[in-house]
Amino acid sequence: MEKNVIFDFLPTEPTARGVQPPMTDTKSTFTRRSLLAALLLAPLGALAHGGHGISHLTVTSSVTRRKKHRLDLVLTFYNAGTEAMTLEGITVEGAELSGQSLPFIVPAGGLEEQKMTLRFGDTVPGIFTMLLDFGADGQGPVTVMP
Repeated sequence: MEKNVIFDFLPTEPTARGVQPPMTDTKSTFTRRSLLAALLLAPLGALAHGGHGISHLTVTSSVTRRKKHRLDLVLTFYNAGTEAMTLEGITVEGAELSGQSLPFIVPAGGLEEQKMTLRFGDTVPGIFTMLLDFGADGQGPVTVMP
């Protein structure tokens, strides 16, 4: 299973003895990653409005297999809201989807997985966006970095 890794570089001041401290500071790294996660999830929250629960939904992607034109992945949904969410559609520009089961219901407080295969006309891109459609609850993007 491939995982996405974010590298942070945080230069620090030399100490009084002239020894350079470690290049990263755990607290600062956490803050940068939190900011990055918030920015990636912001479009989901921005599309939510009163009475709808998309702002309580977290979606992550994990690549399980990658070939030249094919990508197998698992989407993991966590619904922290008080109402069930129904995934009605998935769109990926330049790819044909198979294996997904729609409509897909994520119950309130539920943690669910959806497996799927994407077949691209060309090679699998290094980064792309999936658009998830939750009907009346709104749409939101998920960035995939295989």
